[in-house]
Amino acid sequence: MIRITGLIGLIAFVVGGSIVASAAPGDTLFVQTFTFDSLSTRRALFEFPDDERSWERILMFYTLKCDEATTGDPYPCGEWDVTTHTIVHHPTGVLDSTRREHPLFIVRGVSPDEFLYTQTPRYDRFTYWSDREDPRENAGHYLQFGGSDHVSIPPEALATLDSSLTVSCWVRGDPSQPQADHLFEAGDRGGRILNVHLPWNTGDVYFDAGGRLSGNNNRIVKHAGPGEYKGRWNHWAFTKDGSTGEMRIYLNGEPWHEAGNMRKPFPPINQFVLGANCNPNGGYFAGGIDDFRVWDVALSAETIQAWMFQPVDDSHPDLEHLRLEYRFEEMSAGGTPDSSPHGFDGELFGQPQQVPFGLRGRGDRKPGPDAQLQVDRVIAPRTSVRLYEDRAEPDRLTRLMHVWPARDRYFDGDGRWLEDVAVAEAETLRQETYVTYSAPVEQIERFELGRFITPYGKGLDLGADGFTWIYDVTDYAPLLRGEVDLQAANDFELLDLRFAFVEGLPPRDVLDIQNLWPLGSHRYRALADDDELRPVVVNLDPEAAGFRIRSRISGHGHAGPHNCCEWDAKEHHLLVKGIGEFYWTVWRDCGFNPVHPQGGTWQFDRAGWCPGTFVDTYDHELTGLVSPGETVALDYGLEAYDPETGEEDGSFVVAHQLFTYGPPHRSLDAGLDAIIAPSPHDEYRRLNPVALDAVVRIRNSGATTLHSVTMSYGLETGERRTHRWEGTLAFMEDTEVVLPAPSWRAPGDGGRFAARIEQVNGQGDEHPGNNARNTLVPAPYRFPETIVVEVLTPGFGRAVDNSYQILDGEGRVHAQRSGFEDDREYRDVIELHPGAYRFVFLDEEEDGLIRHWWLRGSDPERIGSNGSLRILDEGGEVLVDFGYDFAEKTGIEFFIGAPN
Repeated sequence: MIRITGLIGLIAFVVGGSIVASAAPGDTLFVQTFTFDSLSTRRALFEFPDDERSWERILMFYTLKCDEATTGDPYPCGEWDVTTHTIVHHPTGVLDSTRREHPLFIVRGVSPDEFLYTQTPRYDRFTYWSDREDPRENAGHYLQFGGSDHVSIPPEALATLDSSLTVSCWVRGDPSQPQADHLFEAGDRGGRILNVHLPWNTGDVYFDAGGRLSGNNNRIVKHAGPGEYKGRWNHWAFTKDGSTGEMRIYLNGEPWHEAGNMRKPFPPINQFVLGANCNPNGGYFAGGIDDFRVWDVALSAETIQAWMFQPVDDSHPDLEHLRLEYRFEEMSAGGTPDSSPHGFDGELFGQPQQVPFGLRGRGDRKPGPDAQLQVDRVIAPRTSVRLYEDRAEPDRLTRLMHVWPARDRYFDGDGRWLEDVAVAEAETLRQETYVTYSAPVEQIERFELGRFITPYGKGLDLGADGFTWIYDVTDYAPLLRGEVDLQAANDFELLDLRFAFVEGLPPRDVLDIQNLWPLGSHRYRALADDDELRPVVVNLDPEAAGFRIRSRISGHGHAGPHNCCEWDAKEHHLLVKGIGEFYWTVWRDCGFNPVHPQGGTWQFDRAGWCPGTFVDTYDHELTGLVSPGETVALDYGLEAYDPETGEEDGSFVVAHQLFTYGPPHRSLDAGLDAIIAPSPHDEYRRLNPVALDAVVRIRNSGATTLHSVTMSYGLETGERRTHRWEGTLAFMEDTEVVLPAPSWRAPGDGGRFAARIEQVNGQGDEHPGNNARNTLVPAPYRFPETIVVEVLTPGFGRAVDNSYQILDGEGRVHAQRSGFEDDREYRDVIELHPGAYRFVFLDEEEDGLIRHWWLRGSDPERIGSNGSLRILDEGGEVLVDFGYDFAEKTGIEFFIGAPN
């Protein structure tokens, strides 16, 4: 620890160049943990203060540096953006033993409830049509059905049905078969009259013809093998002969199933659908269909076999009985034409696709008259079963069996798995679980203090002293006491991590910290469906006075059309006692990132984070919504995903913590939290140096809502000015305040800027110790009266995104340009009078002037080249070089002549 003692009634605490002045209740301590020399040590024990003092603020100084000594990859800084966590591993004082379970047997790395096996060899079976020397082999098209695709057929096509018919077609079911769908169905409002399941989800083929309503139809059923309904093209024909009462099913021209005494006639039909049921509201067919034909007579086996490979023409013996023929060759907009003389064109619904035969491999080829059905088989590989039969030593392997699973596997001609079919001669191995317990050990709980995403480090330089972020961890005071088991960062950058403890009373004491839903990564689907991070019930401390939930969420992954969840904004929410009290969108503007330029796509906005920043934290004040001692139900959720896009496979890293507080220590307490401009601090570098307004952040640390804060400010050696902020600032809220430009005139460059809160709500502040700050003033830019703005624009229509302005302190525009053209160099000569100005260069697409190198795979011709942006003097000397990689905007404030 480094102790900084009080001096003349004050303590001085350096915060990135700022000096915080406060009353002298004690000392400020720095606790050094990891250093740049800790090359790969990322978890260790450190001594933190452990006495009765309280701390007004605890700040974490998180400094990263690029160095050749890093071990994570070959670059001084890690090439990729990597999620890192600052975590306290906190002992709970609870002893527990680990329950260990071990299965009786393990098969292929898993332990199923039971395993059916055989010592008799089993087979992998491949069925396909043999290749033919036929130029027509891949000629023609079929109609592919999926989703809610179907064809509505004019019911008049079945108007002449009495008690006989034939329906025939070629069918190739998708690998998702068998499922509960319909090849076709016809009926009226009274129910089903004609139907084929090919197959039902049991693998059974159903053929209903005659009668009305399921259960009252004439029906024949037979179980089909996988290769008969999926994985290859098969010709199916379904006939009913009312005069003989026979119903038959033909497969590839051969009788496959039949039954007699089927004499129910066909009632009038007013609905006919191909690929779904008659509603149609389900039962959608998945697969390909070709040459769909309907006859009002039962064709003979010889006729079916003779004509299954060719379109119907005038030589067909039963041409006058043909009612419908869909060849799916010349499709019309929204429909499929009928090739029969009757013109019963079908209307397409959904998006059934016309697909050439053979497009999806050998199994997609339509057989011809000379094709032979090949059935190849090879002995399947055996499976090893590991047995652990010793209850005293349940993890000791006692036997190893090499057996065949009790099933045959079926594949199509391209080797794609279709289905497993169980065999009868099987032995059964039933699972048992042996339970043992380890010796009791203390339970450790992880608490995340902050989450940092590393910058894209290839080519990045964070400076000789590194880049420092300052992160407020005051609320984690109960965890930062005594010996602390701390974890932080990774092996891609060097880390220096210090904690500053400022002695004094915090706004309110933290009584307890609880992980509501602990740190973890979860699929979007699991979170949105509430399968993970389910509702919790919390018993609130009856002695407490306040409560707050802290949510830290970052989106990751590239799923769906918007690359969820890294690149897609989603709304998250918290329910308190079943009521939605807090809603927020996890999204972060990355275009003004102070760590720039980086490699990678650092410029673009992301879900709750940017490369080279801490992940956003969302605080939700429960005080007023709940009561001490109350039992409260809490639930976290987020907006529903679109199941049609696949975005649900993205993920979120989530942590939710519940803080329990004592009462506020003060009623009226406005604190000057930070001086943002002027400032030499790393995180504010894109706002500095200044020539115009100053910017500070104030915070309400008292229970009374703030409505006005009067501040004095200026250079320590110069004129002091005052500004009155007005608004509404509730307890523990903060806001940035712009202080109108003071006089920046000082002896020599630099100097110190000071600001102080003088009045709060029109009266004195209850706690003046946090009212004043001062900071070093970075030396301002000084330019001659004539400057040149030089812009080299990019190409491919990107230049039009750019514009610039030069404004004075009153907002008056002294120079500007927009409407840039591609691949041009602009040199605007600008004359300015002495004074202070702001130069702002904007890019609407937030990609600066950088070439689009990320198109190298998708569209390499449009990568283009880098542009440039500089300010020169008349003689061509570079005054400022902004480069090309600055995202949404860049700029500076500057003086013409001496500061005023």
